[in-house]
Amino acid sequence: MGKKVSLLKALKNHQARSAASERVHQAQREAAVKRKVPASKQRAPRQEDGNWKGKEKEQPKRPTIPFDEDDRILLVGEGNFSFTLSLVKTHKIPSYNILATTLDSEADCYAKYPNDASEIVSDLRSLGVRVVFGVDATRLEKSKEVMQAKGGWNKVVFNFPHAVDDATLGAGITDQDRNILTNQRLLLGFLRSVAPILSKGVLPKELLPKKPRADSDDEGEDTVPSSSIAAKADADVLIDSDEEELSDEDEFTGVPHASDSDDDTPINPFQFPPPARQGIILVTLRDSVPYTLWDLPRLAKRPPHAVKGLERQGGEQPEYTLVRSYRFWPEAYPGYEHRRTRGGAGTAAEEREEGMGGTGGVCKTWEFVLRTDDARTMREKASAAAAKGKGGKRKTKSKK
Repeated sequence: MGKKVSLLKALKNHQARSAASERVHQAQREAAVKRKVPASKQRAPRQEDGNWKGKEKEQPKRPTIPFDEDDRILLVGEGNFSFTLSLVKTHKIPSYNILATTLDSEADCYAKYPNDASEIVSDLRSLGVRVVFGVDATRLEKSKEVMQAKGGWNKVVFNFPHAVDDATLGAGITDQDRNILTNQRLLLGFLRSVAPILSKGVLPKELLPKKPRADSDDEGEDTVPSSSIAAKADADVLIDSDEEELSDEDEFTGVPHASDSDDDTPINPFQFPPPARQGIILVTLRDSVPYTLWDLPRLAKRPPHAVKGLERQGGEQPEYTLVRSYRFWPEAYPGYEHRRTRGGAGTAAEEREEGMGGTGGVCKTWEFVLRTDDARTMREKASAAAAKGKGGKRKTKSKK
């Protein structure tokens, strides 16, 4: 058991490190201002629309879509369920592989999001998606729908988690520490609750030793990212060449049926194990203060073991390994509209206060897997292989 550190003390230490880092960056910026800036690097004046002359608006890169068609996906903390609907309609995730949940009751959800939630939920259910209300992301073991999935979940998604604290909402900088602590407890509760329900199996490719680049004849074979649906489709790995093509009569309807059975009762797909891959949790936050002060990567990788409010759950706070992080592009999910935890559209200032920040917020998705001996062994092998490739010498311990 690691050394016990209170969450408040850990937060203070993090803020002290952040302040010291900011002082260093500020000194570097001031030194850069004193140096003469070449004319070629000087910025042109702004136009009336706020853009720089001679420079086009930032074009989004090809967004990372971190889902495979055979992933079993659990979504927690959904608002109006528009993200779930986009996964099914745009990214063609089979509806029977998705369980979408929210903390709100069904009545509360429709009251908070009166313009679209009811219609979206109706669409999802008609497509065969299971929608469950009243599921607490920090108490997932209490949901029978979540726990009935044999073999766990390949992906667990928590978009823009936010704990509503009426005492500090809009209270300003004086209550910022309390607001940060409240949301860190939410994240820690989720990280603890989700650990037992993650699937087991092969680690993500980002944690595996890199394969040596092939010669010219094979160049490019390993450049297809395994987590991209489009790329996998292009590489012809989604369909076995020996598999018969579906006829019009056999077209996929969203819910598999037991063909060997005498009745037409749909089978429960969650009674079968998912693909044997290490389960990944995906948490998306706005990449700005105060969300960066929540320090999600540190909470996941090196959590405090003494967390007020979580002791009654028992057990150790699990540790995770960071797989990767990348920018989250809402535009990659047509129809998706972020909704505030408190409900309603809100003003622009309120949207910036809680969540994505309207259309201008820059957001980041973090992917984690449970820290295991296998993951550490793979990383050590990767480091050793990299060192060997650079001509480094591996140190070996003498056997007695």
